Amino acid sequence: MSAVNPRSITDHVLALIEDTDADQHWSELASRALVDTVAVLLAGAGDPSVRAVAASIGESGGDARSLATGTAMSPRSAALVDGTSAHALDYDDVDDAVIAHPSAVLVPALLAASSTQDVTGAELAAAFRTGVRVGRAIAAAIDIRSHYELGWHSTATIGTIGATAAVAQLLRLTIDQARHALGIAGSLAGGSRRAFGTMTKPLHAGLAAGNSLLATQLAVNGLTSDPDLIGSPLGFLELHSERRGTAVPSFADAPIDEPALNVKLFPCCYYTHSAAEAALSLSTDSVGHNGIEQVTVIVQPGGLAPLLHRRPTDGSQAKFSMEYVVAAALLDGRIDLSTFSDDRVARVDVQQLLTRVEVAEAPTPPIGPPSPEGPFAAVVIRKGDGTTAQNRVDRPAGHASRPVTDEQLHRKFDDCTAFADPSARHHVHQELRNLRNQLSIRQLIDQVCQLSQSRFGGSI
Repeated sequence: MSAVNPRSITDHVLALIEDTDADQHWSELASRALVDTVAVLLAGAGDPSVRAVAASIGESGGDARSLATGTAMSPRSAALVDGTSAHALDYDDVDDAVIAHPSAVLVPALLAASSTQDVTGAELAAAFRTGVRVGRAIAAAIDIRSHYELGWHSTATIGTIGATAAVAQLLRLTIDQARHALGIAGSLAGGSRRAFGTMTKPLHAGLAAGNSLLATQLAVNGLTSDPDLIGSPLGFLELHSERRGTAVPSFADAPIDEPALNVKLFPCCYYTHSAAEAALSLSTDSVGHNGIEQVTVIVQPGGLAPLLHRRPTDGSQAKFSMEYVVAAALLDGRIDLSTFSDDRVARVDVQQLLTRVEVAEAPTPPIGPPSPEGPFAAVVIRKGDGTTAQNRVDRPAGHASRPVTDEQLHRKFDDCTAFADPSARHHVHQELRNLRNQLSIRQLIDQVCQLSQSRFGGSI
């Protein structure tokens, strides 16, 4: 990549904000992301993290409504609650280019912002595109791998910048207002990966969504910031990467325009998904047998970075445990929401098996073709009788290169909203899929809130 003056970075982001053209492919991606995110948001609404955040909102009304609770509150609070809920189950989509969960931040932020003025589905789709593209551009400039390995949670850090850009476009901020909003967002962004496996991890997405509303509101009301806090010395990029004092790559060279994201089919850390799929393919040979002596899992370099919990004791930790996910897949032949209940994690059989799961990173897979197509996971089972079973998955089902079908996405939506009347959830699903033709996002929000109210009776 060619080097550029860091001072040009904010100008490039502002140019992306001014580009409001979302073609059919991006509109389709936004619609599918809305379906997926609303589904996991509603499913996550009962999570203790969401209950804690909702209980901390000292408001009795406002211009927006939280989808998770169905109750009225300020747009910033709605984005905070709903962002937390969208990420509570770790079932939301992933963007490889940012090593982050873009929709868990963008969708709640944009829906909350849509409560303050008339917004169409086409406008929301365009703003969603802007948020994804800005996030990817920032990730390229910051050297996302080093940023992540330094311990930053990019859903929270880069997500705050991307969502602020998206909201700035949706609310039609002036260029000067958007410039200051980006600077404010750069000061608000933060989040440590040490929080993985705790209730603070989903809070990161909520804070990023809520802070994008705060940054834009402050800028509209006249609060100023450094005009290029993102790219200047001591600014966002320099503070959050190992490139201090060096030129950053050109945004123009960053691959930001692919309208694709990875949809999760398992409610756990995405870095476990390839191994989970490989283990599930082997589970028919393992279920009912106590003869497994060892399970070896080999992944690509960096593939264990977010998996902090070797011996999980509850469902939140288990989502970030390769050992647990593989053991549960082998024993149960499935990975679903019930897999991560505290009771399931505590079961004796899974606790015993996970101690026999060994994990490691390697540049070359131990089985299969020597040159994997992207991230990989190889699972090798050795039994007491000397036999072995093995499989390798390079990219899990749901990855952008192996996209989910509309039928699979609809099934996930139904699973996540099983508490609702079938006809009501079918109607909401159809409306979400028809995003491009929606004339009023506020009406769409009202329809989704009816689903949440049917679960909690109006509040949690």
